[in-house]
Amino acid sequence: MFVKILKIKKMKVSKLFTLLLVVIFSFSINAQTKINEGKYNKLIKAEKFTEALDYLKEKGVANPDSYWFNKDAQQLPTFCFDPNFDDYKYNIILDYVNNSYKSMDYMSRSYYEVANCYFVKTNHYLWKGDNDKAAIAYKESLEKLEKFKKDNDIKPDDIKTIKSVIDRLYFNQTEVQKLVKALRDLDVNALSLSEDQAFEARQAIKKLLAEYDLPHKVHLFTYDNYSTINENFAPYNFRVGNYFEDNFFYNMPKKIKDKYLPTINLYNLFDDKYKTKEQKDQQTGERKALLVKKYGKVNGEAIFNGKILIGMTKKMLEDEFNKPRAVDVFEYSEFWTWSNIMVTIDKKTLKVTGITELQ
Repeated sequence: MFVKILKIKKMKVSKLFTLLLVVIFSFSINAQTKINEGKYNKLIKAEKFTEALDYLKEKGVANPDSYWFNKDAQQLPTFCFDPNFDDYKYNIILDYVNNSYKSMDYMSRSYYEVANCYFVKTNHYLWKGDNDKAAIAYKESLEKLEKFKKDNDIKPDDIKTIKSVIDRLYFNQTEVQKLVKALRDLDVNALSLSEDQAFEARQAIKKLLAEYDLPHKVHLFTYDNYSTINENFAPYNFRVGNYFEDNFFYNMPKKIKDKYLPTINLYNLFDDKYKTKEQKDQQTGERKALLVKKYGKVNGEAIFNGKILIGMTKKMLEDEFNKPRAVDVFEYSEFWTWSNIMVTIDKKTLKVTGITELQ
């Protein structure tokens, strides 16, 4: 009995010792991380950007699970604000990013992060207002990305997607620079807006320029996703869509935009989703007219309003409506079911013969 108790005590001591080692090791790792992070941030804060990147280069890739992208790289695009950014720094960033990315198991999770790092040199010149050098750097970034693909045999579709993100960043940021300049010189009183609309316009422009004019500096980085350490710095990719959707820009007639913002490529700036009210109304009217011309007044207007009528053809349903969640085929009829209705289609005439509303 005494021997058994002794063995149990030994087992408990052994487990406790193992647990202690694990705890000590964990504290050691956490402490090392904090030391490393602190050293890197001190170099950034002191604006010793070359030394900071040299340190990151020596530190090597820290991407332990290959599931999410290296968190260090989330900070690297802010080097676009380094006044002395050069090819030496750019190459360190790309080497670091490439080594992180090629070891990932889920590359599709990190297209945006990789693109931002490849874009950092282009963005540096855009923020300096040197569009000629930015254009050269943009072309260079695509060439370097293609070389990375060939040297490491990366899946072509992954590289294609990253290139598309770089394209989007480049064309968007070039238009942002032009728009900001135009807004600084814009006289809102000349836009023929109502008093309320003019007030909204001034506030929106004021808010946008205030954020755009925040200090442009290389940011510190942290492993905490919710850190507010960078809140007082301008974002390295400036997006204007949120400032204009559903307010004065949304309501601004095309005639006014063409007069006061003639050089801005609105598609590159906002994408299709940021159409103005005038554009949406115009497209809505054009779609309705097209449907009426194609299917006749009754069916065309019904399709425009999202309604299915008896007598419509199976092809109309296929071309103009979402796919049903279920299709049941019997000898003489097909039954197409959506969430709220079931439609009966005669297999001989291929026309709708019945509509049943579902509760």
